Amino acid sequence: MSHREPPYIQTESEQRAKWLFWGVVLGVLVLRAVYLKWFCPFTLVEDEAHYWEWSRRLGLSYYTKGPGVAWVIAASTWAFGVSEFAVRLPAVIAGSVAAGFVGGLGRLMAGTWRAALLSAACFLLLPAFQVLGLTMTIDGPYAACWAAAAYAGWRAIGRGERAWWVGFGVAVGVGALFKYTILLIVPGVVLCAVLRAARRREGWASTAMGLGVAAVAAAVCLLPVIVWNAERGWPTVRHLLGHLGVAGGDMPVTQGSGGWKYSPMWTLTHIGTQIGLVGPALLLMGWLPRGAEGTRGIDLSVREGVEYLYAVGAPVLAFYLALTLVTLPEGNWPIAGYMSLCVLAGWRVSHMAMGEGVRARFVRVAWRGVVAMGVIVAAALPSLSLVARLPLIGGAIPIHRFTGAKDMAAHVDRIGASLREETGEEPFVMAVHYGRASQLAFYLAGRPVVYCAGSLVQQGRRTQYDFWEDTDLSRVQGLLVGRPGVVVGATARVWSSVFDAVRDEGRLDGDGKRARPAFGGVGFRGFPEGGVPDEPAGHR
Repeated sequence: MSHREPPYIQTESEQRAKWLFWGVVLGVLVLRAVYLKWFCPFTLVEDEAHYWEWSRRLGLSYYTKGPGVAWVIAASTWAFGVSEFAVRLPAVIAGSVAAGFVGGLGRLMAGTWRAALLSAACFLLLPAFQVLGLTMTIDGPYAACWAAAAYAGWRAIGRGERAWWVGFGVAVGVGALFKYTILLIVPGVVLCAVLRAARRREGWASTAMGLGVAAVAAAVCLLPVIVWNAERGWPTVRHLLGHLGVAGGDMPVTQGSGGWKYSPMWTLTHIGTQIGLVGPALLLMGWLPRGAEGTRGIDLSVREGVEYLYAVGAPVLAFYLALTLVTLPEGNWPIAGYMSLCVLAGWRVSHMAMGEGVRARFVRVAWRGVVAMGVIVAAALPSLSLVARLPLIGGAIPIHRFTGAKDMAAHVDRIGASLREETGEEPFVMAVHYGRASQLAFYLAGRPVVYCAGSLVQQGRRTQYDFWEDTDLSRVQGLLVGRPGVVVGATARVWSSVFDAVRDEGRLDGDGKRARPAFGGVGFRGFPEGGVPDEPAGHR
């Protein structure tokens, strides 16, 4: 069946919009890279440092996530050397790739470069995506893959270009190497493909074949994760179940035989966080009605296009809203669902903001709010240390998470030097929390191996450190016996059970965690079988 190409407008203003679109996407990439290279004052946060630790030990997959984040950090540090800039550069690239695909989807939907420009601008202005563009976690590359999958899916469904089913499958498969919840894009895309085939009376065999090809492409990309987990008894599945607090997970059961536990604050907090992360753009993400002015340049119909944009984002948003019935999700977990809605917002602004009437005025006011909030956040992020000093709001910003890692490592180095002089032996470094262990590994002089005792102290959950041969304490603690050590977290009682002598060194310089002191230990004896017994919460 032939498919109608959208009547793309080729006016002088459209040419300007085209160049502006690419100028914004590439300009933001350059500005962010320059900032991170020469002006960024922030040290790596815990997750960034932990993923860098992964990149030092490349594997087919990891305990909590796929290998994507480790692979891209390893490539960047290989090319540019080990530095904060090199660790974070993939996030910068991913942010502009995502903006390019979001804008490209806006171009496909509305048929204009103005819509592409405004869709990409909406994405780049959202507070959540500004943070992702500067910090190297799994979410930046994951968002880029989500945007690519959404773009490829519409090329396959809306434009009838069947070869794009391969692109959709690859984008989903690669995205799952970063974050498994990209699979939540699949139900909406499948639904739209089925509805389109029914409405247009197209061959069901062609639709099924396209979906099958996409599934195969995604499965091929996921082979490393499948192989790694199959060899180890599917630990990642247990980790994901642990987040839900159900039986079979790696955390104590909170939902099950004891009855359903729920706090309304989980849902209210989640909703409030989403409003803060997205801001006024939510006002532009509502349904675009049939017959709205300026909608003649779309592929099929306004209704089908809007249905697709909602179907792409709704499953992940609904999933995490439902998750608040059993636990409180992290605020960033559902943000991929807003990417296709950025296209809807850009589409609305491009076609309605120039009109007259109440709705047009509403769109203009809302868009100005999006721009104002985006500019404020863009100015505040590099100046977070100053913002943290402001009354009222400053106290809510945990600035130590972004600035303290170097000071902590320097303090640990001093404690280690004192132990070395006192005992004549080389001290090791160990932390209870994986994030602190990772930050110390990055910032300590010489970047030594740092150990994480989280699974052996106070019945904590396993971490990736328990899967590496050089950091798995069940394998290597015998090599540490007799040596002094600098340990971070827990209490003196805990460490007295594994060292001959322990002294309290107080809280590390730069560490904002009051209940995470450091200790100097002499004569490491090793952990008892089963680890150190539980203690009251608040000491980890």
